[in-house]
Amino acid sequence: MMILLFLVGGFSLVLCILQTYSMLWGFETFNLLRERGIQNRSFQSNRSFAEERPLVEPPSTQTIFTSPLSLLLLFVGIICTMGGISIWQLTREKELKSVKEDITNLLLTPEEKAIIEELKKADGKLNQNQLVKKTGFSKVKVHRALVRLETRKIVKKYPYGLTNKIVLEKTAI
Repeated sequence: MMILLFLVGGFSLVLCILQTYSMLWGFETFNLLRERGIQNRSFQSNRSFAEERPLVEPPSTQTIFTSPLSLLLLFVGIICTMGGISIWQLTREKELKSVKEDITNLLLTPEEKAIIEELKKADGKLNQNQLVKKTGFSKVKVHRALVRLETRKIVKKYPYGLTNKIVLEKTAI
């Protein structure tokens, strides 16, 4: 879908540019060819070629940029290109999040994974005492795992009375 939007957008913009080019400078080329034709045919007849067909005047720039086809091609090109960029950014964010999660999971110990899973189940916030109860680990094991997670900036620890409030960082996982 993203590639299709980029192709349609690019094709429309190229057509818009070609149409504008042909409207602005195509007449000069046409008149130049016609003048050369006048020189080649002038010796063939008494009546000059210039009297038969007058030179063509180029359209004004206002006519070119208000042409329905030019405007349609321009708008379709811009909209499709912007749509392609938006889809590309969304897919890139999902891929980065997936890769980051995979790498983080590879580097975590089973205790750290268990703590993160419990935090995810509790919407990212739990007391340290609640983590000890839910994981079944000792207080020391939970504390050491939390220190490692905090140094990796996966969780943040806030003092909360006699215990600590553990918050899972949104950017970490």
